[in-house]
Amino acid sequence: MSDKKWQTWVWVKWKPNTPSNAWEKWQGNKSITGAWTTLGEWDCVLCLNIQTPDEVENFVWKNLRTNDWVQATHTTFAKQWW
Repeated sequence: MSDKKWQTWVWVKWKPNTPSNAWEKWQGNKSITGAWTTLGEWDCVLCLNIQTPDEVENFVWKNLRTNDWVQATHTTFAKQWW
C-alpha cells in the first residue's frame, strides 16, 4: 500500500446563473486528472495531480478562483487504502 499517493480533490460552488460551459476554461490543464459534475451543496469536483498543500493552495487561487463564476472552493485530500 506504500505506493498509493495522496490525491487532491477540490469541490467547486458556482455563482448564481453560471453558464453550463464555465468549466471549459480548465480543460487541458494537466494538473486536473478528472472532473465531475455533482448534485448537492457543491456543483463540481476536480481531482488534481498535486501533492503538497502549498502547491494546492497556489493552484486553487491561480487557476480555479480566477474563473469569474467560482463562488467558493473546498479542498480535501484522500489516499486510497485498496
